[in-house]
Amino acid sequence: MKPAILKTVATMASGLLMALSVNAAEKSDTTDVIYEVGNLEIVSTMAHPEVKEAVERARPLEPGSIPTPKFTIRTHNNKFMMTIGGKINPTLGYDIGNNLYSTDAGSSFVVGDIPVPALAGHKGDFFINALNGNIDFTVIGFGGTRDQVTGYIKLGTNGNSKGVLLKRAYVAWRNVSAGLMTTLACDPLGSQPSTIDPQGPNGEVNTASYQIRYVSPSYDGFRFAASIERPTYYSSNGIYRGNDYRSWYGHQVNADVDQLIPDIPLWIEYQKSEQNRIRFTAILRTFAYQNMLDAKRENLFAWGTMLSGNFSFYKPLTFYFQGVYGRGIANYIQDLQGRSLSFTPKDDAPGKMVANPMMGLVFGASYQATPRLQFNAVGSYARIWDVEPYAMSDDTTGQDANGATVNIAGDSNYRYGVYCAVNCYYQFTSYLQLGIEYDYGRRVTYGMGGANDSRIQTQLSLTF
Repeated sequence: MKPAILKTVATMASGLLMALSVNAAEKSDTTDVIYEVGNLEIVSTMAHPEVKEAVERARPLEPGSIPTPKFTIRTHNNKFMMTIGGKINPTLGYDIGNNLYSTDAGSSFVVGDIPVPALAGHKGDFFINALNGNIDFTVIGFGGTRDQVTGYIKLGTNGNSKGVLLKRAYVAWRNVSAGLMTTLACDPLGSQPSTIDPQGPNGEVNTASYQIRYVSPSYDGFRFAASIERPTYYSSNGIYRGNDYRSWYGHQVNADVDQLIPDIPLWIEYQKSEQNRIRFTAILRTFAYQNMLDAKRENLFAWGTMLSGNFSFYKPLTFYFQGVYGRGIANYIQDLQGRSLSFTPKDDAPGKMVANPMMGLVFGASYQATPRLQFNAVGSYARIWDVEPYAMSDDTTGQDANGATVNIAGDSNYRYGVYCAVNCYYQFTSYLQLGIEYDYGRRVTYGMGGANDSRIQTQLSLTF
């Protein structure tokens, strides 16, 4: 970067700080121009409709997204725009009935990670967590035109460590996007109302993947979209665990092969208004594995279908719904991600594998009582069938408070889970929001019963 450009950026940054600190009492979200240097200026995003439209068009619509940044750096003709946004989200809470926070889930209320059974001495937890911060950068060229080109990067933590992760990184031009994005199978407007819990409903379809996608313009309310995505599979981590092979050879072998065919999510939707829409989604995928008995590569077809949307018959009240069912799609359903249950050996066909059936349901409601006060409620359910011998494969043993040996369910021992959350948010300013939430989860396993956890938590969220 040339010294002159560095000097310009530094001057604008210092000008922005001065404008915010010295003139804070006189400025508001509707300020026209905050600072100007040559052909570049810092403006209030909300005070310029054409800037607001271009910026919101460039940013991702997804659960837990950072709100539209308050300020935008732009040229007078909008051929260049840039925003820096962020969210700092410290939380304080209690787990009651179990110690879910102490597991790898951290601040995320992951029903599938609830310890089973809940051991004496570990039936509660207190936490303060400041590891849910995110920051993003948006760069826009030819803003507001048909040829608008954008780049977006999001960095943040994962709720249980201080390491900074690359969460999103993509470019978009016209109706095509490419990079690391939320899967096209996710319906961000139909899957949930907002939750303090970073993960949200356990039956929700939501994951990130490397992809190339196309989203059509609206044709009288109708739109369609399709993408090719790099697949992530959880198939016993490449270990063939079929009862037939182990009984004959007495040991495990590596049955992993490279995947050559991408996942293909696609959807079609009709939107009557912003709060009334319906979407049908399909997921097509192929899983390759090594048939150890016939010594050859084989392919297995997997699929999923989802109906989702939102509706409102009374303006302050909005309902959300999502139902997904399929075979071999665990990587798309929140509670099933990372569990080696999508594909397991087919016991009645030695050497072969099968895609297992699974389901996720979400239903929620949001009530905007006042412009500053919002109430939300959501319930969710996730389930998987036909995996009992393999779900129990990583169970372990441990000791309770009295020293007695007890069986402890492993991460893969998952039969179904239930998730509920109710919360309210109060918006003090456009920057500062207070929230309080109650979460309930129950994980049920194969052969070892189930366990519950409840969480009461509050957050003080700052966005910029």
